[in-house]
Amino acid sequence: MDSKMSTPRRSVGRSDSFKSLNHTLNRSYQSIISSGNKVNQYDTLRERALARRVLYEDPAFPAHDTSLQIRYNSTSDFIEWKRPHEISKRPSFISKNPGTFDIIPGNYGDTWLVPAFSCLTLAPALIQKCIPEDQAFDEKYGGIFRFRFWRYAEWIEIVIDDRLPTYNGRILFTSSMDPNEFWVPLLEKAYAKMYGSYAAIQGSMVNWALQDLTGGIVDTFIFRDNLNLLQKIIDFSMARTTLIAATIAGQGVSQGSFSNGLVAGRAYSVTGYAEVPFQGSSAILVRLRNPWGTSKYTGPWNARSSLWDALSPGMKAKLGYGQLKDNEFWMPYADFARVFTNLELCHLPPEAWNLEPKLKHRLPWKSVEAHRQWRRGYNAGGGIHSQLMSCNNQFYLELKKSTGVVLSLMQKYRLFGEVREFVPCGCIVFEAPPGQTSRLGMGHFVQAKQITSTGVRAERENVRFLTLPAGSYVIVPVTGKVGVEGKFCLRILCDNRDIVVRELDDIDTANFSPQIDQKLDPETLYVLRKRFSMFCNRYEEVDGYGLRQILSFKPQSGASMILCCEPEKDEMHIKRLFLSPETSKAAVTIEDKDMNGRLNFEEFLSLVQKLSFWQSIFLKFSVGNGSVMDSYSLRNAFRIAGFSVSNKIMEALVLRFAAKDFIHLEGFMNSIIKLHVAHRTYLFRVFGDRHSRAAQNLPAMSDEDHRKYLQELLRTSIYS
Repeated sequence: MDSKMSTPRRSVGRSDSFKSLNHTLNRSYQSIISSGNKVNQYDTLRERALARRVLYEDPAFPAHDTSLQIRYNSTSDFIEWKRPHEISKRPSFISKNPGTFDIIPGNYGDTWLVPAFSCLTLAPALIQKCIPEDQAFDEKYGGIFRFRFWRYAEWIEIVIDDRLPTYNGRILFTSSMDPNEFWVPLLEKAYAKMYGSYAAIQGSMVNWALQDLTGGIVDTFIFRDNLNLLQKIIDFSMARTTLIAATIAGQGVSQGSFSNGLVAGRAYSVTGYAEVPFQGSSAILVRLRNPWGTSKYTGPWNARSSLWDALSPGMKAKLGYGQLKDNEFWMPYADFARVFTNLELCHLPPEAWNLEPKLKHRLPWKSVEAHRQWRRGYNAGGGIHSQLMSCNNQFYLELKKSTGVVLSLMQKYRLFGEVREFVPCGCIVFEAPPGQTSRLGMGHFVQAKQITSTGVRAERENVRFLTLPAGSYVIVPVTGKVGVEGKFCLRILCDNRDIVVRELDDIDTANFSPQIDQKLDPETLYVLRKRFSMFCNRYEEVDGYGLRQILSFKPQSGASMILCCEPEKDEMHIKRLFLSPETSKAAVTIEDKDMNGRLNFEEFLSLVQKLSFWQSIFLKFSVGNGSVMDSYSLRNAFRIAGFSVSNKIMEALVLRFAAKDFIHLEGFMNSIIKLHVAHRTYLFRVFGDRHSRAAQNLPAMSDEDHRKYLQELLRTSIYS
């Protein structure tokens, strides 16, 4: 039988760039190296130390027990902080390629980095990204070093001094096999500083460490007797830019060890997968790497097993028999599935594929990311059982064929402190109409089929790997409850480039003549004319002050009431309306065609009709005693008033005029006034008087440019 190795079915040319595979929706937040200020901080601190002829001491992460926060084995333990030249006579920062990962775990427990380093043996260039160049123990040595880690879609830089914790002259935590090489413990110290202490990075958070070192999406797969699915996942992942760590749960195992030499509670990296001919059939093997030193595996297919005698010399060469490192070994897939319990799948971004030559034979992922935040009263609409779920952000995904998809919803997290609070959140996937561009209403989600979900959990990152058939989908990031706020990053990886991903949004438009069924009846006209005459000037005009007086004038007993509309009737009745002086002045601008701050009677009547119509909309959506409106209803209210509002403008309006989940009548009036005036200004500048200077000064713009220009004008007007 022909052998089946873990190689991809096709290759991708080296000329391809990750830039063509990575896309950020509304590029408001890009994955970049840390800002220049932090780089300058390192240069400044080093030059200052050199000028003063002193070695740098980091005040933010001192050489003190507060930076350790670990429990010593006994009271006699004495920790000394030493610099590399105090530990070695000839210290070097890097003596050989960091990709060899010849490291020694520490005596005080294993940090997250140890198993993560083991997984990165398949992509050593990625660890080099974390280590800036031009660092050494030479004439520019000032006792200061810097490293880079990925945090929430950004590469940040951590600056440290080189004082390392030691016990009896030996480095307390992780160190290099070469006693003169110090990049390993220094990188670990920078990582400990990022999380607050060495104790904060002890344990088994392999998924966090892999992400911090690579920027990938890490998915934890817990398998239970589903060998077929497990095999498919390993086969699929080994053919793509995905790293795999396998973990054994520690329950029920005496002293944490198995008879075959494997240790429970530790993560082993999966470095190979093969199906080979064996005794007239086939054997499926998995290659693993032990990050804690020499392999002690004694089970079938270990380095001394007689089973290797059944393979041809050529097959042995393909499997690397006799050439494996002393911490690598092969084992049967059946035993692997029986002993191991969890897989940590680190799906690397396109950037990693572009940086690492060892990954070029694998298929890269196409990546799309969007940085957003849930805001109370706007888009924090809650989960699947909430009537406001459609208020959440919506992302459209269109697949031309069956495609492997990785969904990741990461919430912005804290680095320092022991308590890291995460809100329950996740992604829900529904069917969507083909070609959808505008937002979908709640009616769609009630009727549409739910395809899958990442689950709603209080985790730093909720991930789901799935295979979706060709079709159109809408992805909705949700929180467990309505009104829960928080920043999040949605990332979508696909193994097919031929996809369409966009955020569903409404276009900012205005209809200045919405259908208003109510008309001012003769009695109302008479009352308004009488009030107008009381407060107009000698030119029969009223300003904002006069408008406010008319709307809030207290009628005599039995007189008609101002501005209280009942939509179910054909006639409009009027009752008092209290607006602030500023709102009244702003309302005047709607009909003030001469821009003199005053309205004649016809302009006044037109404005009153608009105000009464808007008030009727407010009352339709009001809650309680009618004094406030739920801000989640604003989008529908604006639509009735003739305005279609995009996500950005909707968010700005809620921030400007709403209080928590509610908006008062004056805030609602102000918001519509802002929309009305800004749209009028836009139309005048772009399409109004073609011979005006305003129109002439505007360059020719595409439809997209017009949309962005209007959006910026609206936001400026709202915040003014």
